[in-house]
Amino acid sequence: MRLEGKTAIVTGASRGIGYAVARAFVQEGARVALCGSSASSAERAAQRLLAELPQAEILPLGADVSDTAAVRAMVAAVMQRWGRIDILVNNAGITSAKRIFDMTDEEFDAVLGVNLGGAFKCTREVAPIMRDQGGGSIVNTSSMVGTYGGKMQTAYSSSKFAVNGLTKSCAKELGPYHIRVNAVAPGVVGTDMVAQSVDERMMAGLKALTPLGRMAEPEELAGAYVYLASDEASFTTGTIVHVDGGLVM
Repeated sequence: MRLEGKTAIVTGASRGIGYAVARAFVQEGARVALCGSSASSAERAAQRLLAELPQAEILPLGADVSDTAAVRAMVAAVMQRWGRIDILVNNAGITSAKRIFDMTDEEFDAVLGVNLGGAFKCTREVAPIMRDQGGGSIVNTSSMVGTYGGKMQTAYSSSKFAVNGLTKSCAKELGPYHIRVNAVAPGVVGTDMVAQSVDERMMAGLKALTPLGRMAEPEELAGAYVYLASDEASFTTGTIVHVDGGLVM
């Protein structure tokens, strides 16, 4: 198993891509802190995972990743339980599908606060632990709109462009400590977030632009995260891995 003996934190793990990643990590032998936006959502996801994989060694935690105190408490809980952190997946994210004419300061700031601020704060708190351990792997969730932009996605696409910059900058800064930092940029994936922000006409257009002619299921993204988290990717850092069905925009 590729992640045997490793401890991972996965944020935004109560559903969608994050849950699929947490499940794949468990299957590959990792201990996983399954972190949701609330303790109740994390606990429900943990029970769902344990029902399928009763051998899973998991820790459900609720944390608002935009809040520094909450992030520090999350990291402290993982260290108290397992004493190390080998992998961090910054996957927690929100969106606001609005025209720029209608978007408020509060809505814009909320998206940036979770998607970018959360990735920054989690990385800042975990990086010293990985440094002192002799290394680790950080995997951020970007998006196709972090490359192409997105109509009615001003805040979300801006946050994902910034996540790409965070990824590449942290890779340069943390590389000397044997901490690798990469990102996965999904295309159209069958998640609740996509269902809430993409209507049927937009979905048909996106599928038409995708050579594989369909959207992905969350489980189809998990392999990229496993690879980047594993020792197989020991010379891979500062890379944005596009898992988008060949989408061309």
